[in-house]
Amino acid sequence: MNSPRATLASIVKLRAWKLALLGPAPYWYFPIFYVLLSTNAGVSAIGLTALVVAMMLSASWGFLLNDLADREADARSGRADALHGHGLSKEAMWALILVTAVVSWVIVFLIGGGWIFKGVLAFDYFVATIYSTQPLKLKVRKFWGFLANSVMERPLPILVFLAYMHYYTAETVILPVLMELTWSVFKHQAADVREDIAAKVITFAASLGEKLSTSIVMKALNPISVFSLLVLIAMAWSAIDYLRTLLLASFLITAIAILVAYLGEVVGRLKVYITPTDPPYIIALNLSYRYVVLAAMAIGVLEYRAAFLPLVVLLVITLGYQSAAYVKMARSVFGAKAPAPS
Repeated sequence: MNSPRATLASIVKLRAWKLALLGPAPYWYFPIFYVLLSTNAGVSAIGLTALVVAMMLSASWGFLLNDLADREADARSGRADALHGHGLSKEAMWALILVTAVVSWVIVFLIGGGWIFKGVLAFDYFVATIYSTQPLKLKVRKFWGFLANSVMERPLPILVFLAYMHYYTAETVILPVLMELTWSVFKHQAADVREDIAAKVITFAASLGEKLSTSIVMKALNPISVFSLLVLIAMAWSAIDYLRTLLLASFLITAIAILVAYLGEVVGRLKVYITPTDPPYIIALNLSYRYVVLAAMAIGVLEYRAAFLPLVVLLVITLGYQSAAYVKMARSVFGAKAPAPS
């Protein structure tokens, strides 16, 4: 039986906390800032910040549930480690799952906001549940798993935020779709194909095979990511007239960074990949989104919506954590030979 100190250490090591910050969370800030800066939304600054925290807890809940449900498969694939919850008993994992959900929902009910956004959040929890657990376990049902994963990490949480802010326009649909296209979850599946096949977890990407999945990402989804992000910046430029100079600069910096990285790869000067599906121009896109586009939007929030300083502070914490992860990755891959996409 683990000591309390060992149990606490195992809880801290869980990947669920890291994934909530490194995964979907950064993609929630843009639509939130977009609405704050393009409208006079009468929403509580503290309430909105608390909702972001609740959604991070909700994302962690989903990863915890998935890790518990995949316990046996992880053991077969060699992922039976503390990161995936194997340092804790099943009972301890269930307790964490319960506590995380309860705390998240307590925050949700404390901040108010009406029943529509609570209903969307409940649906997000439902999709995460049937994605990871039996009897449906959509994760291993190929296309349906891909579809469920595609809506529960970004589109549904973004709809939760928009509903909390009572923002209902055509952009209520456009923003979640474009944010998902900017970084499709299929990329994660394609990057994990070998491990999933080894664990006999046949995701949609695994069912297509490594070669076809990688080809879809490299030839279709990555170019779509560039287009989607540039469209999002252009939308912000059009809707937020008092930030047009700053947003135009963000658009140009992003476009130029992506173009330079792409050309650098073509001529053989840039060869570093983080994963087989992340060529240099996609790395440039991700960095530009986080540290140029979001930074520009945050500056606008601080200048024109000063009450939302807590939200910007939370963004700084999120990006600070991501920066540490980027530095660690850069140290591990800097100068390494790029894997040949196949």
